[in-house]
Amino acid sequence: MEIDIKMMTEEAYRTLKKNYEEVYKMICDHPSDSSWLKDYLGFEPYEVKKYVIDDFELKIADDYKTVEFDNDIKLYETLNKLPKYILCNIRFWAWITFKKAYKQAIAAIPFKSSAIIKNWWLPENSRRDLMLGVISRGYFKVDVSIDENSKDKYELTRYIMTNSEAYRNIVFRNIGMIKNVCLGILQVEKDIEENYNYSITVDRAREVMKDASRIGSVMLIDTLSKEEIYDILLGKILKRVDVEAVSND
Repeated sequence: MEIDIKMMTEEAYRTLKKNYEEVYKMICDHPSDSSWLKDYLGFEPYEVKKYVIDDFELKIADDYKTVEFDNDIKLYETLNKLPKYILCNIRFWAWITFKKAYKQAIAAIPFKSSAIIKNWWLPENSRRDLMLGVISRGYFKVDVSIDENSKDKYELTRYIMTNSEAYRNIVFRNIGMIKNVCLGILQVEKDIEENYNYSITVDRAREVMKDASRIGSVMLIDTLSKEEIYDILLGKILKRVDVEAVSND
């Protein structure tokens, strides 16, 4: 069944964000659904847009990590045909979060303080905040890691789900906006860990991103393929592997 997509109205978003501490208390008092929202605001919180999607339901579990991957894939497969201006709108994700993924949002991040609402349920209108939103981040984890040319197109999505630092580096670096760069970085990090017993720690992940940025300073990196980026980065990382091996002897 198809449904119209919606967005939270600007007034609703502003009101909820301004009163995020009260919103936190309301969610704590109403953990099952957001039916309280209209009464709290005193007006309809959403507006209908002209696009339709297949209706969907996300999984829920006591340990949200056990269903997170499946939910992220479901979000991506359901929403990825929508225009970018919709997918990059915080008010669209407010509708998804409060209406379609309410229980999941509560379960996804430990619900310990009102800061959860301020920072992750109702974030600021920036690429970084959107990519870290409580539900929107699931979509964007898939968006930056899916490789349609791979036999297993979700191979790197599985990797990024178990390596939060790899995703954060993509979020916090402008170079992470280039898809082939993301794929090259993730593939080389995954392969290095699996084939060379070389754990990609926080510091090492940052070094990989610095390597990629240096490539961008001397080449038109957005014209390079995933494979070309991979080969350049692999050579640089293997040099560090050898240096560290010698240092540890």
